[in-house]
Amino acid sequence: MAPTVQGPLFSFISDQSLALLLPVIVYWAYSLFFHWISLQEYPWFEKYRLHDKEEETRNRVSLHEVIKAVIIQQLLQTALGFIVVVADDSDMIFDDEASLAKYQMWISSLITLAGLQTVFTQATIQTMAHIAYFYLETAARFFLAMSVLDTWQYFLHRLFHNVPYLYKHFHSRHHRLYVTYSFGALYNHPFEGFLMDSVGASLAFLLSGMGNRGALAFFSFSTLKTVDDHCGYNLPFNPLQTLFWNNADYHDIHHQNFGIKSNFSQPFGTIWDHVLGTHMSREEANKIIKMKEERKAARLSALNNPKTSPLTLTNNEAVAIGAKPIHNKDEDVHSSGNNSGNDSHEENDEKLRGPAASVLRRTSSSVGFDGNSTSVASATTMQKQATSTTTAVELPGYRELLATRVRVDNGNVSGKGQGKAL
Repeated sequence: MAPTVQGPLFSFISDQSLALLLPVIVYWAYSLFFHWISLQEYPWFEKYRLHDKEEETRNRVSLHEVIKAVIIQQLLQTALGFIVVVADDSDMIFDDEASLAKYQMWISSLITLAGLQTVFTQATIQTMAHIAYFYLETAARFFLAMSVLDTWQYFLHRLFHNVPYLYKHFHSRHHRLYVTYSFGALYNHPFEGFLMDSVGASLAFLLSGMGNRGALAFFSFSTLKTVDDHCGYNLPFNPLQTLFWNNADYHDIHHQNFGIKSNFSQPFGTIWDHVLGTHMSREEANKIIKMKEERKAARLSALNNPKTSPLTLTNNEAVAIGAKPIHNKDEDVHSSGNNSGNDSHEENDEKLRGPAASVLRRTSSSVGFDGNSTSVASATTMQKQATSTTTAVELPGYRELLATRVRVDNGNVSGKGQGKAL
């Protein structure tokens, strides 16, 4: 059999063009499916929702802006892809007969080495060669492509978090989504989308040596998996979430303030997170969430205690009685526009000074106008006392637990690359 030219899957479009268009179709079809589920609020699905709908108010970008940005990015990437397709109009040529002959020779050699010539007939060897060439080799190339894309996206993703300029000007856009949803899967800066998705997928395609139809399947499957990872539901009956450890629940941790320096892997495996120590399990995440909730409850209890003295006011109490609010980085790191990426491992000094400064302002307003040095000394004493009591409701072990999640990258631990360890 002579080498054959592989014809297109459909007569009206080439496989190369279809490989560019089908992932876009998959993206919007699958995203609309999850969007419809979210709007209907079926109780059967709602119990698997990762966040209450009310939490979506913490997102720093609207659904309209997300959809608009994704459309622009896909138009640019598809246009670039068509330019490449037009420039390379070569046909895929396969010599199946030669490839099958090689597999038969390799299998026969292995059988001979094992001394099993009498067990396997020539017909059996031909069948084994057929299975190896058409199925096992295809699966191996697909797996290699997955591994290449996972490797590329892990290290590039982590780089975008650890380099301040890259995070602030590019990757912070994606982290405007605290509560992820399907449409936001490709909500990125176009430059990041080009490097992360277009270049990564192209490298996976080239290095794996798969054909056009393999690329068609791989690009579409990668898109489907990326949308599923951002769908906002932890569905135990979804094979994309049960067969892969890297799923919607895993990636959701990365979008939370306490997990922004963890779970960089995407979209298939989690091997690099495990190897390089950036893995955070749901169990670890739940411990941090529980301690945060207990700490909030303790603060609220102190606020509602009528016997609380001005010198033992917590940060929240100082705000409640009219002091200038202090932005709490521990509660929200997903700022709009200029997200510095500072995570919950950083408790800044300004936050800890907030209550003391508030007490000092109130003290100076009541006793500091007479210019009496004693009043000034009293104010200073009250400031020191307030500072020493600001952590009175902090739960034991909270900081230690967060400290175990600090990821040191060249001395930097915040998403911006300029945080400080506890």
